[in-house]
Amino acid sequence: MKYRGRLIAMSITLFVHTAYIIIYYFRVGRVDIMDLLVYPLFAAVAYWAGYQYDKAVYYSEKDALTNLYNRRFVLASFDRIGAVASRTNSQLFILLMDCDNFKDINDAYNHQTGDRVLQRISHILQLSTRKVDIVSRWGGDEFLILGQYKDASGVEVLVNRIQKEIRALSDELGFRVSLSIGCAVYNEREHKDLSSLIKAADEHMYSSKLSKKN
Repeated sequence: MKYRGRLIAMSITLFVHTAYIIIYYFRVGRVDIMDLLVYPLFAAVAYWAGYQYDKAVYYSEKDALTNLYNRRFVLASFDRIGAVASRTNSQLFILLMDCDNFKDINDAYNHQTGDRVLQRISHILQLSTRKVDIVSRWGGDEFLILGQYKDASGVEVLVNRIQKEIRALSDELGFRVSLSIGCAVYNEREHKDLSSLIKAADEHMYSSKLSKKN
């Protein structure tokens, strides 16, 4: 969670109060001791107000359960990420992932265990990606990674790394956890916007899931 709201609120509050004390001193020729004693109180109130703002901003961008970015943040960030990729001569890619048979995990164990699985998957995705990549909970048991690459093999390495960590998670938890992953690379001729890119990744993910069932 960023500190911007708290820093701004405390800076403005303390600046205004200090300015008041200075003006009062030049008018009266003295400083009221109570004006000095209320500094900590004003600082605490400003910090609390700033914290409420920071928290509101944080949860407007993040998923409360997994601490990943939410769908809204991804949609708002696509153009910015695309501009960065263009400047660095990179290509955008999307990985769309779905936790296989997640309902069965909830039914067999409980929803708390299901939540724990989602949290552990989220942690794996965060550790497997770079800071410039956006990792989000797309909805329910679906996750999305929006990133950029210069070498196509880099995406394959990323997918293999994630699958390896998910297999290790299965061994640790004592029951099977797996992901179906669909990948799509942005191409101006085929994809006009984020929706078409996600649709392509979703089709590949569905094919992956179907091949497992077969």
